[in-house]
Amino acid sequence: MIRCAIYARYSSDQQSATSLDDQIRKCREYAEAQGWEVLDRYIFRDAATSGAGADRVGLQGMVAAGLKKPRVFDVLLLDDTSRLSRRMVDSMDVFERLRFAGVRIVAVSQGIDSDNEQASTLMTVHSLVDSLYIAELGKKTHRGLEGRSLAGLHTGGRCFGYDIEKRPGENQGAQLVVNESEAAIVRRVFELYAAGTSLKNVAKTLNAEKVPSPRARAGKLLATWCPSAIREMLRNETYVGKLIWNRSRFVKVPGTNKRMRQARPANEWRITERADLRIIEESLWQRVCDRRRTVGELFAKPGAGTNHTGSPYLLSGFLKCGTCGGSMIIVAGRGSRTPKTPGEGKGIRHKYYGCSQHHNRGACTNDRTIRQEIVERSYFTGLQQLLTAKAVDYVLAELSKKVREAKNHAGGEIAGLEKRQAEIEQELGRLTEAVAATGGSQAVMAAIVAREKERGDITRKLAAHGREAFGERLDELKAFVTSRLSNIRDLLSVNPAHGRAELAKHAQAIELVPTGEGYMFAGEWNLLGDSEVVAGVGFEPTTFGL
Repeated sequence: MIRCAIYARYSSDQQSATSLDDQIRKCREYAEAQGWEVLDRYIFRDAATSGAGADRVGLQGMVAAGLKKPRVFDVLLLDDTSRLSRRMVDSMDVFERLRFAGVRIVAVSQGIDSDNEQASTLMTVHSLVDSLYIAELGKKTHRGLEGRSLAGLHTGGRCFGYDIEKRPGENQGAQLVVNESEAAIVRRVFELYAAGTSLKNVAKTLNAEKVPSPRARAGKLLATWCPSAIREMLRNETYVGKLIWNRSRFVKVPGTNKRMRQARPANEWRITERADLRIIEESLWQRVCDRRRTVGELFAKPGAGTNHTGSPYLLSGFLKCGTCGGSMIIVAGRGSRTPKTPGEGKGIRHKYYGCSQHHNRGACTNDRTIRQEIVERSYFTGLQQLLTAKAVDYVLAELSKKVREAKNHAGGEIAGLEKRQAEIEQELGRLTEAVAATGGSQAVMAAIVAREKERGDITRKLAAHGREAFGERLDELKAFVTSRLSNIRDLLSVNPAHGRAELAKHAQAIELVPTGEGYMFAGEWNLLGDSEVVAGVGFEPTTFGL
């Protein structure tokens, strides 16, 4: 019986989720007509996901399963080639890799079957059409938005201070109208900043007064004012009645569905004056611009704006506040300590973690800070206590399993060697008895030498297969694994970026939960194949000032 897998995808969250069911149904009907079996565990889906990138969970899972040896399915069924990808290079890459692995690919609606000698040509043509479709769709969308912009209509996105109001009539578009309650907040933000209040203190003031903030973005836990939102608001020319469209564009990072903003040249901008949308008077706008320029010059640093390789701290991005769930960030101690006496030289300024919601927004009650070195040392010390013994046993058990699998794979050769080894032992026994009985002849002695040489060769071959070497070196391997786990922090700190990537495979979030005058950890660690909770590793209050 031919075994089938199915891959289905639809692009937009505005499309019906039943599209997946329809695609799968058509593929099932095709398989049934051919007398093939569809394996339910190998039905892969990507919902509301663009086909312009290859970084899709369902697609990657399907390809990984298709490349397994021995094969877990024989045929991959698709509704059509565009489900696989909207980029020709990605479609052909998946097509060729699966076909090389012996997987047959069938696009049901288009009648493309990789077993057909014309399959590569048909796949190339359809993939090209799929790529052209998404390129043309992008051009048409951009052209339509340009027309809306020139007509003074809204081109998408929310802007605090305004409501989006649909125009009467079919397909008449929508336009921005001032929301007076939000406009009052916008004016206050501009006034506070123009009067000398910092971005951070503007955010803290609004949060302390429970002023409603812009709607939280998808994936964000907390809807509070933040300095970056204030900064963008102070730069938004919509507030002085000037709509600017086509200032930038989003492009897909090759091979992914991630988008990156790129600036367009000023001669491509489309500017529309809308006096009815003015919230901020010109004089206030100019005061804010002057202060922004002054602050920028005052705090400008050499090298500002250059690319960085990421945070130098191992736990950045993992630590979460146990009070509000916000990120714990370095809030103090950047740079070097100022020397206390002449000639002392620069000292090291200790870095301190604190709750970003408290430090940047004033939206959390957790005002404690903790030294970065103490956090890392305490976390990895507690982790080592929990993991070392189990991890060593687990690693060695897995290694034993791999050795057994390797021996089973080479079972025929090993069995033959062992059989011959046993025969040689018997022959040597008989030859030795002959020497004892007769004193030994030159021929008997030569036979003994030959058998001993053959026995040595067989012993070396068996050792190469891991049969004897593994047992003899088990203690050595255990000592090696234990030593590598004896200081996880130093091991991962060699390259913090790679260290964080390795941590991300085993931990998603590490909570710092205030307890008494200290902290304790709470989180999950998945090194051993099951979730282990790391808890009860606290900080002594006396160490906070170090």
